[in-house]
Amino acid sequence: MSTSKVLIRGLAPEQLRNLARELGHQSFRGQQLAQWLYSHEVDTWDDLHNLPGSLRQRLATDYDLSGLRLQERQVAGDGTRKFLFALRDGETVESVIIPMDRHATFCLSSQVGCAMACSFCATARGGRVRDLNSGEIVEQVLRLRDDLKREPMPGHGGRQFNLVFMGMGEPLDNWDEVQAAIDIFVASDGLAMSPRRIQISTSGPAHGLARLAECRHPVGLTVSLGGSDDAERKRSMPVPGRTGLAEVLAAAEQYARQTGRKVTLAYVLIAGVSDKLEQAQRLAALARGRNFKINLIPLNRLDDDPLRPADAASTLSFQKVLGEAGIDTFIRASGGQDIAAACGQLRRRRQRRNDPASS
Repeated sequence: MSTSKVLIRGLAPEQLRNLARELGHQSFRGQQLAQWLYSHEVDTWDDLHNLPGSLRQRLATDYDLSGLRLQERQVAGDGTRKFLFALRDGETVESVIIPMDRHATFCLSSQVGCAMACSFCATARGGRVRDLNSGEIVEQVLRLRDDLKREPMPGHGGRQFNLVFMGMGEPLDNWDEVQAAIDIFVASDGLAMSPRRIQISTSGPAHGLARLAECRHPVGLTVSLGGSDDAERKRSMPVPGRTGLAEVLAAAEQYARQTGRKVTLAYVLIAGVSDKLEQAQRLAALARGRNFKINLIPLNRLDDDPLRPADAASTLSFQKVLGEAGIDTFIRASGGQDIAAACGQLRRRRQRRNDPASS
């Protein structure tokens, strides 16, 4: 595959109709093209058999149908499925299918690597390589959807999946491409998803939160805090920590008012580091009386790091402090513990296998 060609699945349906007209065809051909790209499994241009051959030939000259190649697929005992995809330039990204009670959630990457340098994240160890384009983001969803069709999760039936930008990368640092992908997800002749099924998870850079406020669709927001005060946040999240908690939470509160949706605050519980009751009390003071809920996330252990997740007793005690302050607080279990579940860890393991000197 040539990396110089545009990935056609990064074009929204309206753009496809315009493209058809530019190539000398009626706009309904663009609508047919959208149906093939977003509703069917097509691997070659010849599969689009109701489009004129001349149009297929022009499209094949300038556009790629696919930009991802499956490199590794792992299935955990709890049903979590993790995928490592190779991109056209040889870089790799991860995507995950997470089984929930009544539906599946797709965890998507927005960048190759990440520049945020968060201490508890495997992706951050390699730094940021590049942004994903909208086609690479959309194709992750289509690949996971096809996998779910071939192998449905028991008890889920045909329920619609949810999407979370909680994989590799900081989505607000690649907002133009992420928003272009969201346009395709919610378009009636795209994936026809409700914005309520889409969640942006961010470390909270100020510039990114300002751009999110201009989003065309009221998607959900999760903000990773990294600490209960600015000093803790700065230590665990050196780059996003430059934005203080007061500014982050003010922007999140404004977004909650704007969308009418509660904002989730994500707080990672690390044994001896972020699981103390005084930290829970500070967190309660930050969140009390605001349209927030809190997800407590026991650390997802990394292969080469001494940090450990908080134990069950500490986690429950932490939750109790927040609950007594009147804050909806949930403990989010981390799935896929037996398949390198931590974000970026599968990619990192494979890199180390291929190059033992990289660590």
